[in-house]
Amino acid sequence: MMGWKSNSSDMGRVTGPWRVFGAFAVASLLLATPFVSAKKLKADALVELHLQAIGENLVRKNRVAQGLGTVDIRVGNQAKMVGQAMLLAEGNKLRTEIRFGHPQYVQETLVRSGEKLDIAYVSPGARSRLGSTLWDFFPRLAQEGLYGGILSTDWALLDLEKRRAKIRYHGLKKFEGRRLHRLEYWPKNGVDYRIRIYFEPETYRHVASRYRLTLPAGMGRGLVNIRGGAFGAGSGPADKIRIRLTETFSDFKEVDGLTLPHRYRIALNTSAIGGFVGHWEFQIDRMMHDQRIAARAFRIE
Repeated sequence: MMGWKSNSSDMGRVTGPWRVFGAFAVASLLLATPFVSAKKLKADALVELHLQAIGENLVRKNRVAQGLGTVDIRVGNQAKMVGQAMLLAEGNKLRTEIRFGHPQYVQETLVRSGEKLDIAYVSPGARSRLGSTLWDFFPRLAQEGLYGGILSTDWALLDLEKRRAKIRYHGLKKFEGRRLHRLEYWPKNGVDYRIRIYFEPETYRHVASRYRLTLPAGMGRGLVNIRGGAFGAGSGPADKIRIRLTETFSDFKEVDGLTLPHRYRIALNTSAIGGFVGHWEFQIDRMMHDQRIAARAFRIE
């Protein structure tokens, strides 16, 4: 697993007692000042402020979101398409989908049900560059509840104690021209890619997550974890592929007492196979909670 230096002052989990008693202290901070000084902020306090910023009734039976989806591929072929988008979430289940209807790109669909992950083919036997990247290199993002952020009803930060994940606060850091609170996240079983989560200093809303992986060229498919830096014979320092996957969240609106993003964007940038840059976006125009969702919605048929 990627190494990290333990520091008890800024690393930890949100424990049961903190959720009960710490909320009162955090509420007092929010009333006293627009935002807490980054120098005084700790990892678990940042998570609590983030959850309070969403709303009081965080746990909902399910979530249904609909709107318009787009893809914009800029490097590694070029394409722009528009289709109907949908996001379904219920417990630890998630479905994200954009239906393009193009013969060579019918849909971009991911389905997670617990630990089980499935990603639809865009043509017989082939997934899109986004789909194959998630399937081959980042399956844990969906399984861990990171992918989709708070739009998922199983958002990773809702229950760190249950996940036994480790977090570390790094202060205000630059992200695409903005200074944001940065949190680093390590799942229980570890991964060898870097997970960074960003929050607005004024609102504590989760506005971005970035995942980085570096691996030798020619690793092939099926990679989930690389441990101990053992990349295989014949891989020199110059023979590396760099993959960067970024999720951004904006256009926050209140729905059923929860402040949730209505614009969800995924950006993929990789140096593999001549390079690739692509963006997928969900623009949500309708969001509902506690609806009836058929079980087959969380399967790809």
